[in-house]
Amino acid sequence: MRRLWKVPAQEFLGRKAMSAVGHRLRRAQFNLSGKTAAQFTSIAVVVFGQFALAQSPVLDSARTDWVLHGLDSSETRFSPLQDINIENVEELGFAWSFEDFVVRGTTNRGVEATPLMIEGVLYFTGPWSVVYAVNARTGALIWEYDPEVDGQIARFACCDAVNRGVAYIDGKIIFGSLGGDLIALDAKNGSVIWRVDTIEDRTRGYTITGAPRLAGDLVLIGNGGGDMGVRGYVSAYKVETGDLAWRFHTVPLRDENFTDAMKLARATWDDASNWAYGGGGTVWDSMVYDADLDQVYIGVGNGSPWPVWRRSPSGGDNLFLSSIVALDAKTGGYLWHYQTTPGDSWDYTATQHIVLAEIEYGESHRKVLIQAPKNGIFYVIDRETGAMVSAEPYTQITWAEGVDANSGRPTVLDSSNYSSDPSRVKPSIAGAHNWQPMSLSKKTGLVYIPVLENDMEIRLLDETPFREGRGSMQAAIVSPAPRPEADPILGDVRSLPWRGVLKAWDPIEQTAGWTSGDLPWTPGGVLSTAGGLVVLGAVDGKLRFYDDQTGALLNVIETGSAIIAPPITYLLDGEQYIAVLAGFGGALRYYTPNSAPLQYENQARLLVFKLGGSSTPRPPERVSPDLADLHSQDSFDRMAVAQGRELFMSHCGRCHTYRGKPSQYPNLWNLPPDRYDALAPIVLEGAMSYAGMPSFAETLTPKDVVAIREFLLADEYRERTK
Repeated sequence: MRRLWKVPAQEFLGRKAMSAVGHRLRRAQFNLSGKTAAQFTSIAVVVFGQFALAQSPVLDSARTDWVLHGLDSSETRFSPLQDINIENVEELGFAWSFEDFVVRGTTNRGVEATPLMIEGVLYFTGPWSVVYAVNARTGALIWEYDPEVDGQIARFACCDAVNRGVAYIDGKIIFGSLGGDLIALDAKNGSVIWRVDTIEDRTRGYTITGAPRLAGDLVLIGNGGGDMGVRGYVSAYKVETGDLAWRFHTVPLRDENFTDAMKLARATWDDASNWAYGGGGTVWDSMVYDADLDQVYIGVGNGSPWPVWRRSPSGGDNLFLSSIVALDAKTGGYLWHYQTTPGDSWDYTATQHIVLAEIEYGESHRKVLIQAPKNGIFYVIDRETGAMVSAEPYTQITWAEGVDANSGRPTVLDSSNYSSDPSRVKPSIAGAHNWQPMSLSKKTGLVYIPVLENDMEIRLLDETPFREGRGSMQAAIVSPAPRPEADPILGDVRSLPWRGVLKAWDPIEQTAGWTSGDLPWTPGGVLSTAGGLVVLGAVDGKLRFYDDQTGALLNVIETGSAIIAPPITYLLDGEQYIAVLAGFGGALRYYTPNSAPLQYENQARLLVFKLGGSSTPRPPERVSPDLADLHSQDSFDRMAVAQGRELFMSHCGRCHTYRGKPSQYPNLWNLPPDRYDALAPIVLEGAMSYAGMPSFAETLTPKDVVAIREFLLADEYRERTK
């Protein structure tokens, strides 16, 4: 039996060798670093006698430009460029950088976008959903568009004022703003063509952080807010006008005129479900269009609240949470679903990168999609039927025993239930693989996954009614051995046994081809190339280059800036470049051990490299701020201090770290005395909302602010005078 991999457009051949013939091909692939993509493909055709290079509307430009979010319509993030390759990657150096990003206040936010490169121009987003167009040769700014997102929206963003990029079609740059608008700009000058509000209920905590995807003459966008009490959905808008074409909701309401899909979903929820929380299920990242079948595949997020016994007391699968759902691209009609984590209680979203491919089992041919979601299991799913082809853990998991081959359901272990006692499970809520994209190489047939190998102890919190603007998890993560000085929300995160690795995963054999050495938590997104390279960055500021066959580390470029975003590559004037956005933030509140911002100033940067380039300049050295004068108050109300601590945990601790642990947010344990006395205008009146410090007037009272002030002052006094 021979099993082969290829991509739907057949832009490049990739497979796993299963025979002596396959072994010869793999050796041929390994020795082709100096050949062109066309020569490579012709050799593959000779070996197999059955594959040809099909013409695709994006193929020619995709060979030199980066025109789609995932480079090609299958979202492989594999480039056929090979001028930079395993033989010369040590000669790679700095070409230029762009650093003129919009910064609100003093806080540098996360940078997570995939740039597009079209006809000599790089288009990308930065913090606060600002869009930039720069010269891809020099980095000179061509235009900039600021959607002027209301800083108050930061209150609803679980994971910072980030954005993952734009889409390009018909001379338009289309992107979603943190505030929930979908905006089309003229690619030449950045002027607005149309702007639409995608939020159906402004009383809820919706945001947009993901990149839109194209589906024919439609553009798709989802929303964030699954931890903030929302009901998830995905929307399709007409590219030309911005008119809404269709919308698909991912979870049901208690009472509505049900579609067939919502009838199916509603049967998996308890009638007594906690409907006030909205259900969750946001489509905040992965969406893929299958032109062959004219279908859209969406990855659906976690439930709201997290524990299924609080969300749906009698249990149930709670469709379509943590599922891959196939929709008719023209109508948004439901076609099929596959749920990766039925009744999810651990924030194991299925919103991670989805890649399309094709396989052959002897005479049998199947169109499939592949995903490595947060729950730690790698899935190969038939995209025509939704049937599971295979599912195996790609890292250690302890929440389930595995996936039943007949039912396609995980065998959940009783030890993962934390309804009574805390439970220790792997992976953590960060997931074995988060939003950082993986890459399927059409050269090796391997999937290169940035893996987080970590665990968590999760415990149930007291049940609380839904309140707008507050997190809806009802569960908390604690460290293995929290110390008194640990963060009251996450414990001492620095003591957690978390590490990152890069895994070369064989999607046919469901085994690791190779695994890199330890990386800092967390590695960034991945690029693979026909030059035999696998490229990714990490929070330590190092851009790493691996041999795609062996995993040998070939080169490391020190940048001094945390890299979480995925790299891209493009060819311009006969010269190949590699580009990546850098800057710490996102869901990482802490500067994690070995992260670049512990040594260098954290600032957003676009870094571009080429053969024969120079040494990469690093940001200025980080200087710890001087201690502010201690407030004169030296006696405190114990009841107010206790209340203030609880309020800090539920309102402030999502951003501000405890006792000034290193973070990109202001240190509330080291403020000038007059700033403590001015908390009310900041916390209740939004005096600093433009910078992303929102008003909490809807959930906090003046008395609450006094209690928070009392807690901060008392704790600072204790720390500074003990």
